Amino acid sequence: MGQHQGRTPVRYILYLVVAILAFSSFETVSKPTAAFISPAQLTFYRFLIGGCMLLPFARRQQKQQNIRLGAKDYLKFAGLGFCLVCVSLNLAQYGITYANASMSAVIFSANPLFTTLFAALILKEAISWRKLLGLGIGIVGLVTTCLHLFGQERADGRFLFGIVLIVTGMLAFALYTVCSKAVSGTCGSIVTITWSSILGALLMIPILVSGNGNNPFAFQLSAIVPEFLYLCLIGTALAYYCYFDAIAHVSTGLGSMSFFIKPGLASLLCAVVLGEPITANIIIGIILILCGLAVSLRTGKQKTKT
Repeated sequence: MGQHQGRTPVRYILYLVVAILAFSSFETVSKPTAAFISPAQLTFYRFLIGGCMLLPFARRQQKQQNIRLGAKDYLKFAGLGFCLVCVSLNLAQYGITYANASMSAVIFSANPLFTTLFAALILKEAISWRKLLGLGIGIVGLVTTCLHLFGQERADGRFLFGIVLIVTGMLAFALYTVCSKAVSGTCGSIVTITWSSILGALLMIPILVSGNGNNPFAFQLSAIVPEFLYLCLIGTALAYYCYFDAIAHVSTGLGSMSFFIKPGLASLLCAVVLGEPITANIIIGIILILCGLAVSLRTGKQKTKT
């Protein structure tokens, strides 16, 4: 990865900015669609359409890097797709329907902290006391963002269930990030996210068929055309292309920043568009999460000099 860092870094910083904006607007745009399309349906179409949109870019990367894919590679993509689409983002999408959209954005943005922990456990990457401290601060920030809601009447069983779903989805995304590192090293980052998206979407079909309703693929598209197109093309295809292509050309620490900048932007969008309040707990939680990131990035910068 390091050999690319000298090539037009501004381009990849712009890619990260685009990804940040797309990721930050996701909860705000998807929350109102819940009345017209189920979370499982939205997840299925997002990644099927988004993955197909990325296919030309994946094929170009295969040709440029002379990447040849075999049956084992597609099995790896299917496993990654199941983790990313069927578990992580499907559960997170359901969580948004039960809980607060801005809360979902804040919780999901904590995934880089757990990526550090999973990388140490799975990839045997060194984890220092500073990384552990950063992880601890981030977890405290994560809990802080939720505390003010637990005492309110809306913090009922459905709301708490939504929080559990979002946290589970966030942990699965961190696991996907770590596991995809090894695969993308040989198969290419765009190839990996493309086939993970497509195969993950296809693995969603049994979930759709087993759901309620006579036709699990039927939904009220006419009522949500702008939101549907935005979520598939901008919030999925463009966002993931920009994010993973940028990650391949800039430092991992800088790439992780996109998820930690997301809470502030997402909460602001939710407040403006959905009228959701920004409380003191959310602000304090965001600050703590950013502090946890700062501690982790400090360690990462020291290691890149070696």
